[in-house]
Amino acid sequence: MIRVFIIISFLFFNGCSTFEKNVVECPKLISSKKAAEIIVNSESNLPVYIGLRGVQKFCFKDGDNIQMELSVNIRAIRNKTTEDDYVPVNISLVSIDLNEKEFDRDEYNYSQFLLKGSRIVDRVTSFDLKVPNGGKVLLGIR
Repeated sequence: MIRVFIIISFLFFNGCSTFEKNVVECPKLISSKKAAEIIVNSESNLPVYIGLRGVQKFCFKDGDNIQMELSVNIRAIRNKTTEDDYVPVNISLVSIDLNEKEFDRDEYNYSQFLLKGSRIVDRVTSFDLKVPNGGKVLLGIR
C-alpha cells in the first residue's frame, strides 16, 4: 500500500513540474530582403517566386539561454499553372551571440509541391533554436 502511494505521489509531483515553461520575450529576428524573397527554378525549369509570409514565435527560458520555437510560412507563386510541379526550398535559421558568432543553427530543405491549377501555395514549417541571452536570430531562404 505504501509503495502504491509513493508511486502515485511521484507521478503527480513530477508531472506538475515538467510542463511549466518560463515564457520570455523573444530575441530580435532579422531577415534581409535578399534572404526573404528569391526566384528559383522548379523541376520543370520554370521561375517560381519564394518568399517569407509570416513568422510566429514563442520563447521560453532554457537554463542560461532562450529556447525559440518558430512557425514560418513560405509562399510560392508561379505564373504557369498547367501542370503539377515541385520547387526546391532551403530555409536556414541561425542564432548569433553578442560577438556575432554562430551559436546554434536549424536548417530545412524540401521540395514544395505545386498542384496543377494552383498559382499560390503556402506551407508552414516549424523550427526550434537555442539563442544566447542578448543574441539575435537570422532567417533566410535560398
